[in-house]
Amino acid sequence: MASEAQSGLLGDFLLEAQERLGRLENLLLAAAEDGEADAGAVAEIKLQLHTLKGNSGIVGLRELQSLAHELEDLAESLDTAAPELEKLLHGVDRFRQSLPRPAEGGAAKAARGEGAADPDASIRVAFSSLDALVDLLGEVVIHRNQLVDALERHRGELAAAGFRAQELAAVQRASELLGGTLDRLREGVMTLRMVPLRTLFRSLARLVHDESARAGKEARFETRGGDTPLDKALLELSSEALGHLVRNAVIHGLETPEERRRAGKGEGLVRLSAEVDAREVKIDVLDDGGGIRKDAIAAEAARRGMPLAAGEDPLSLLFLPGFSTLASADLSAGRGVGLAAVRDAVARRGGQIEVFSEEGVGTLFRLRLPLSVSITRVLLLASDGEDYVLPLFSVVESVELTPAKVNEINGALVLSWRGGLIPLVDLGHCFGTSAVRRRAGRAVVIEVRNAFRAVAVDRVHGIREVVVRSLDELAGEHPGIAGTTILGDGRPVLILDAMGLMELSPFAVEPAAGRPA
Repeated sequence: MASEAQSGLLGDFLLEAQERLGRLENLLLAAAEDGEADAGAVAEIKLQLHTLKGNSGIVGLRELQSLAHELEDLAESLDTAAPELEKLLHGVDRFRQSLPRPAEGGAAKAARGEGAADPDASIRVAFSSLDALVDLLGEVVIHRNQLVDALERHRGELAAAGFRAQELAAVQRASELLGGTLDRLREGVMTLRMVPLRTLFRSLARLVHDESARAGKEARFETRGGDTPLDKALLELSSEALGHLVRNAVIHGLETPEERRRAGKGEGLVRLSAEVDAREVKIDVLDDGGGIRKDAIAAEAARRGMPLAAGEDPLSLLFLPGFSTLASADLSAGRGVGLAAVRDAVARRGGQIEVFSEEGVGTLFRLRLPLSVSITRVLLLASDGEDYVLPLFSVVESVELTPAKVNEINGALVLSWRGGLIPLVDLGHCFGTSAVRRRAGRAVVIEVRNAFRAVAVDRVHGIREVVVRSLDELAGEHPGIAGTTILGDGRPVLILDAMGLMELSPFAVEPAAGRPA
């Protein structure tokens, strides 16, 4: 019993220490940007360090207690004209790295009252416990879907077996009430797993500070939308992707102080902003640097034997594997490095990445992520006897496919849609389940990075709520496939990837052997 209490005390200390270290880092970064710390900030820094020292002693971590004491001595310089800000920042890093690792892998505030003044307004719950709860909820969703489908399939048989219409209506009503309650439970559980994006802002602010100092550049970091919630499962992905984009913005986006002065610009700006709507979370990384020269990208692509298609945005080439601008000084060398990996990682989670740039003005990268990666709403499609599901956030609409709406241009199919033409890919033909491309059935129009494409299928069965499962590593990666799920009747089906579908060819291809694994 004593060991359990000691373990709980250590867990509380670790979580509180991380919060206090984050607060310290924010105060020191603000002082570094302003060139000095005001009296209130100095007092707060000293208080946080003193508390860390005392708490470290309470849980018996003597080395951390001594380190906090060293930092307290350094903090005395904040009252002088030459504060030791960089040494204090490095001391915060040392303290954070010296923290022992908890057995459960960390805990977090589960309630939305995180940071509230009333300590009784929230509780601390291990993320592993929340993950297990979400997994159980996913199983319940699958069973609910099985119940709904079974009722629909066997309604006639139940009536023939003697069930009265009133009894069947009562069962149907109970099923609907169960579904409504489960929806509310799902929303509540997923809310618990949501983490405010401001938890990432602190590390990104430090990244901007360190990279700008290393590159000899002047940059300030602004954030907006820190309260925007993000599924914890997406937090690690966002941290890696945003870290890459923010680092690129400082190193390759912003000009040197001399170049900015010649251009009539002041201190460089890197801004991270986020917002959420009913469909997705949008996170923007903007810099006010020199922008990206599209003509230079096109020239580099031509040199590599990768000419642009008619109407294709040159910036899209930045996301191609192996495309690098290191050889071109005009492109701020390195802008494209790693972007393919970022795009692929985002796509695997059902998201998208876009880029917009204006020469001399700056560059904007936009991440578009689903609200949740565990349970999502999808469109159920049928093609050549196979069922697939497509996440709804990428779907614009479903239209009837008729021969009159389909044209062929240089071997590629296009669909007449809203007064224009968009590429048309046949899902079964691309996946090897059909030898010919269909010109009748349904066409599902999808949008990725402001580009549209139609996907030809046989039928659209409607909207479902499904549990997302990743593909087994042994299955490898397949264009247009993001994962798997289980339908209400117990059948496993593939989850389509909108970005991968955009890359499928609208031209006739040799059919592959069978459906994708």
